[in-house]
Amino acid sequence: MRITSALASAVALIAPAVLAQSQCSQWSPCYREGYCDSSAMFCLWGLCDESKSYNSTSCWKPEGCASQTVTFDSTNDVVPINSYSGNPNANAFLSVFDPNYASVANGNLVLQMKYDASANKGFGATVDASHTFQYGKVTARVKTASVAPGVVSSFIVRNDQTGDEIDFEWVGKVPSQVQTNYYYRDVLDYTKMVAYDVKADTSADYHDYTIEWTENSIVWSVDAQPIRTLQRSSTFNSTGNTYMYPSTMGRIAFSIWDGGNSGAQGTQEWAGYPTPWSASTVYSMYVDSVNIECSGNSSSTPTGPSASESAGASATESGNNSDGGSGGNGGSPTSTPQKCIPRPVY
Repeated sequence: MRITSALASAVALIAPAVLAQSQCSQWSPCYREGYCDSSAMFCLWGLCDESKSYNSTSCWKPEGCASQTVTFDSTNDVVPINSYSGNPNANAFLSVFDPNYASVANGNLVLQMKYDASANKGFGATVDASHTFQYGKVTARVKTASVAPGVVSSFIVRNDQTGDEIDFEWVGKVPSQVQTNYYYRDVLDYTKMVAYDVKADTSADYHDYTIEWTENSIVWSVDAQPIRTLQRSSTFNSTGNTYMYPSTMGRIAFSIWDGGNSGAQGTQEWAGYPTPWSASTVYSMYVDSVNIECSGNSSSTPTGPSASESAGASATESGNNSDGGSGGNGGSPTSTPQKCIPRPVY
């Protein structure tokens, strides 16, 4: 059927523009790291690269922050990302790796790390919040996996696209210590880490860890006691004429990963090495609750496709990091996603 010029003009006004650099088809519209697909693993905000996706609305929009307390009383609080419908109000956290070693048990989020014989190191777990977060206060009640050298537990707020990050990390070689750090635009300045002595074994009991983030400051607290404050004004870089202060919207996340057998000498020395392994060894990190108080970008509106639209979409992923955590080596999506090729121009 031929479209008249008037109708064509009207369609042009309402139809999303196909991006000039798009490498994906309308059936697998979302681009991520060389692959195209239609599932949350590719379309979720922060993972999807809009510049190479099918059109300007292919990537899901940011969900916005939701003030809530997650107590992990329901298995729906954490689901594998490849079964996520796109409704952030139905599932608080998404497990982003396959095999999936994140689960809800006995009122806890449990993240496990198991031995991967093929890689001769541990494969862990990472969960990302389904809502985004930019400015506010988040408190997690955590019992770490710091029972052996090399085991790293993490609680972070991160934007994977810009590289902005605020974090707590625990390394197994010092079980009574928590480390605080921040990154601006993925600039790796390791001098910014500040350690704090909790004066207790963090793997033996739960403690409350809080990140309070505003446009002008970040405060890290343990058991309601501030242990570090960063002022934005102190981050000014005269060379770049910019404040090297994390400011972009991200996601709250938890992870466990093998730093001791990472293969990177600096990481191994930091985490402790080698990580002790046997075929039956399992390391576990526990999150009892997460309390989120938003001060900006609040929204509770689902942004992904409906459950029926996404029911047929599935994919598996070995992950950005081959150890299933935030600090390993690169991996890639597998099987279902199609390899990207440039779309023909008509």
